Amino acid sequence: MRYENRLPPEGINTSQVHPLRQFLQLAIGAVLLVVMLVIVLQYAGAFVARRIPFSYELRVMDTLDIELGEAEQHPEMTAYLNALAGRVSQHLPLPDGLSVTVHYDSEDVFNAFATVGGNLLFYRGLLSRMPDENTLAMVMAHEISHVLHRDPVAALGGGVASTIALLGLTGNAGTGIAGQLVNQAGMLTGVQFTRSMEIAADDAALSALNALYGHVNGASTLFELFSASRERSSSLAKTQWLERFLSTHPLDEDRIQRISQQVLDQQWRADGELTPLPAGFQRWLAVD
Repeated sequence: MRYENRLPPEGINTSQVHPLRQFLQLAIGAVLLVVMLVIVLQYAGAFVARRIPFSYELRVMDTLDIELGEAEQHPEMTAYLNALAGRVSQHLPLPDGLSVTVHYDSEDVFNAFATVGGNLLFYRGLLSRMPDENTLAMVMAHEISHVLHRDPVAALGGGVASTIALLGLTGNAGTGIAGQLVNQAGMLTGVQFTRSMEIAADDAALSALNALYGHVNGASTLFELFSASRERSSSLAKTQWLERFLSTHPLDEDRIQRISQQVLDQQWRADGELTPLPAGFQRWLAVD
C-alpha cells in the first residue's frame, strides 16, 4: 500500500464572495439591527420614563438648580406669559399636580420649548414675530401639550436607553465607516420618534385653541412664520421628500394641511376675530 501527500486544491482558502459584498452585507445587517434595537429601546425608555411621578421631575429640577429665563429683568413679560399659560391650561386635561411655569429669555432666538419639570422657555426672537395673541396661544398650547403628554421626560428616557445601546454596539462613539452607519441609522429612527410627539402636541393644541377662542384662526399663521424663518436661515436647500424624512418636526405645509383637515373633521371655525397682544407687549420686548 502506497501513501502520498497531496497538495490542496488551488484557492481553497480564498473566499468566492467579493470582500466589498461581504462588507455591504455586514453593514446592512448592522443598520437593520440597530434600527430595530433603537425603536424598541426608545419606546421602552419612554414608556418607563412617562411613569415617573411628575413630583420627581420637580425635585430633580430643584436639585439641579438650573436658572431658566430672566424673570427679574422682565417681570411683566414673564407674568403675562404665565397668565396666558393659565388660560390655555384650562382647556387641556392637565391632571392634579402637573403644572407649567413659563420663562422668558431676551435672546434673539426664534424658538420656544418645553423641558422636564413643566418648564417652558420662550425667546424674544419668537415673541417679537407674533402678530396676535391667538398665534402665541397656539405656541403656548403646543408646548403645554408636550408637558401633558410627558414628552420631555419620555424623550430623555428613550434617548438615554438608545444611546447606551448605540455605544455598546459601536464602541468608541461609532468610529469607522460601519460605526458611523449604525449611529446615523439610530439618529434617523429617533427623528421619527420625536415627530410623532409633535403631531400629537399639534392636535391637542388646536383643540385647546378652539376651546379658548371659539375658532382656530391664528394656528396656521404660526407654521407660516416657521416656514418663512426656516427659508431665510437655511443655507442648503433640501428636496421635500428628504426634509420630510430627516426633520424632527413635520413639514410646515403638512402641519397646515392637517389643521385644515381637523377643521373639516371637527367642524371648527377657521376664521374668527383675532385677539391683539397686550398694549405693552412691544415695550416688554425691549432689550436694555
